[in-house]
Amino acid sequence: MVLGQQTIGSIAQVLAATRLDAVDVLFYKHLGFTTSYCGSGMSGFLEALQNADDDAIRPLVGEMVREPDTLRVYASPKYAFDGAWRELQHWLLHDGWTVDGGALVRLAPAAEEGTGVRDRLLEELQSSGLDPDAAIATCLEDAATDFKAEPPDYNGSITKVRIALETTARRSATQLAAAHKGTYHPDTWGKALEFLRTIRVLELQEEEILARVYTFISPGAHLPVGVTHEEWARLARTFGIGTCYFVLKKHMAAT
Repeated sequence: MVLGQQTIGSIAQVLAATRLDAVDVLFYKHLGFTTSYCGSGMSGFLEALQNADDDAIRPLVGEMVREPDTLRVYASPKYAFDGAWRELQHWLLHDGWTVDGGALVRLAPAAEEGTGVRDRLLEELQSSGLDPDAAIATCLEDAATDFKAEPPDYNGSITKVRIALETTARRSATQLAAAHKGTYHPDTWGKALEFLRTIRVLELQEEEILARVYTFISPGAHLPVGVTHEEWARLARTFGIGTCYFVLKKHMAAT
């Protein structure tokens, strides 16, 4: 959870508007120390937040948005808290987050949603005949839910995208095998790609690229040095969903 300096400052302002012992509890739970370590007051809170890891900030902000009324009980005067709270929500929105029903919700979960490829994939799945039980669409929707959850389940999101990709290829091979009176045993991802290449739905180079993408987003894939888990999940989702759409388009062109 990467937040801008205005948002970090706004969190400090909200904390400064409530009682010190409430801040102590929040810091102890999520940062591992109390204000006796960093200093009390807005500047002390700001320094502590600036030096905290993103993974520690996330649950702290999550608790604040779940229980704002509890924090407000300790605030005096109340209007100072209310003004700081409105300012925090403003800057969270600026960073791509909103408060909805006591939860922190991401407004822009991944690059693939910005390009619209996920929406096109879901639309065209309905007319492709590959998803009569909506299993693929459900995987994609659940993947988005996992990514936007608080806290997010990045591994779960990537896994569901990978399942959607594999299911699309295997169902394509099954349908096209029946249409071409070919032989395909629907047991593995690799066999599905091999069959689609055999009947010239895929070129050899395309088969190799699809295989590499699948390996790239599979469990146990190495997290590159210098890349956060969130950035890795965004990249894996974008690759996986884009590849799934590619397989779907190739299938529809062959039917």
